[in-house]
Amino acid sequence: MEFRTFLEDLQEEGELKVIDREIDWELQSSAVCAMSQRVGGPAVKFNNIKGYPDMPLVGSIFCGPGMYYWPQLPRRMHGRIAMGLGLEKDTHYDELLETILDRKKSAIRPIEVESGPCHEVVIEGKDIDLYNYPIPYIHDKDGGRYLTSHLIMTRDEERKWTNFETHRLMVLRRDKLVQGTLARMTRPSNVEMMAAAAAKRGEPLPFAIVIGAPPEMMLEAHLNQPPGKDEYSASGALGLTSITLVKAKLSNILVPATAEIVLEGHIYPNEKAIEGPYAHISYYSEEMENLVYRVECITQRKDPILPFEIEGCRSSDKMCMLSVMHSAEIHEYLQLCGVPVNWVTLPVEAKLCLAVVSVRSQLLPGYPGRISELLYGMSPYVRQVLVVDADVDSEDLLKALMDRVLKANFERQYFISNRVNPLGLTENHDFKTRTTSTLCIDATWRMDRPPETIPRRVTFEYCIPEDIQEKVLKNWNENLKLSPKVWRYKA
Repeated sequence: MEFRTFLEDLQEEGELKVIDREIDWELQSSAVCAMSQRVGGPAVKFNNIKGYPDMPLVGSIFCGPGMYYWPQLPRRMHGRIAMGLGLEKDTHYDELLETILDRKKSAIRPIEVESGPCHEVVIEGKDIDLYNYPIPYIHDKDGGRYLTSHLIMTRDEERKWTNFETHRLMVLRRDKLVQGTLARMTRPSNVEMMAAAAAKRGEPLPFAIVIGAPPEMMLEAHLNQPPGKDEYSASGALGLTSITLVKAKLSNILVPATAEIVLEGHIYPNEKAIEGPYAHISYYSEEMENLVYRVECITQRKDPILPFEIEGCRSSDKMCMLSVMHSAEIHEYLQLCGVPVNWVTLPVEAKLCLAVVSVRSQLLPGYPGRISELLYGMSPYVRQVLVVDADVDSEDLLKALMDRVLKANFERQYFISNRVNPLGLTENHDFKTRTTSTLCIDATWRMDRPPETIPRRVTFEYCIPEDIQEKVLKNWNENLKLSPKVWRYKA
């Protein structure tokens, strides 16, 4: 799907608010989006940026209100993500997860063309100036102005492989950017390994930074794909379409023909600079030395739109995309390991550190603890696991949390990992004693409990006959038009 088509769909569905009054790129635009994210509001497009009257900014494109607060709000956490994949914004989380898992099984190859809208304007040499774009200053203590919503494409010519990633990029000077990464990562990213391999050969690594990429490409870049994966075809599969590509000006990288802006250049051996600080998902990351991207060519549309993300404010684009896409990865991984998983979700309220896993049945005592050990070794984010029964709806986080309180026995159903070097390091972690922060809570009914002794839930879905439920919902949503809109969880 073309980025502009996605924005048009958002506006048509009331998921995009257009602001025509003058807004400052320095803190004000990000503050407006941060508040929209806090209250579960729409994406925001700014048509009149101070000093840049002809270049709009658009923020909070992929995020929603979160899961805990969703019942009081008119939109879902994953609604705009669903729209990016061609689904309805009211798609249930279960259906979205099943759709992603189903589409991941196939591949749809891209189509290469001679030229496209992204090549309408070509800027080279001394005319390159990143300050000609309304790149926002997002948080008050950031190290500079940041590009935050884009696709970084790097090319390994030996393997004929193009890698997709989404690291933030701080403007260093008019033609240079410096990469930012998550603190405490356990392994280097693919782009860092590719840059190191190119440096060992004494060669620069070509890159193309795509701003305004198709939404399916942005979502695919949030999956942990192995080196060598054809991410073009994987993106096409997610969007059920062949992505139209055009060759970049300076390398063999193929970029989406409909992109808003493409920054091209090279990462040169041993060229590094200080990036940060930056307000990331849950804390300010400190200054770090990182890769420098030297921009040597810019291609763009005649009237480009610049998207951006606002981190550190519930709930951001990156948190929502990682929540959905990494949950799908975990679900697939547990299935491959033989776990009878019903669904998996990483609530954005827990900053992606908590995985809630619904299982259809327990196969043996201590099964939830074994599930958690699988996740600690697989996920770079998950530090706590909450295992719940199959009758908990994937969108009813309150029910899952109540089961944690009502069902879990602290002595028998809390499993603390005994790893010597745990992956889960919280902000309050004890580094000296290596006290772990990884924990699993078994909030399922005991295997030895007779089914007839399990109490019936007291909810709208369980205590009201189905025909009465249907009548109430229809009258509420269509005839009475009461607010907020109501629905049923799965009983």
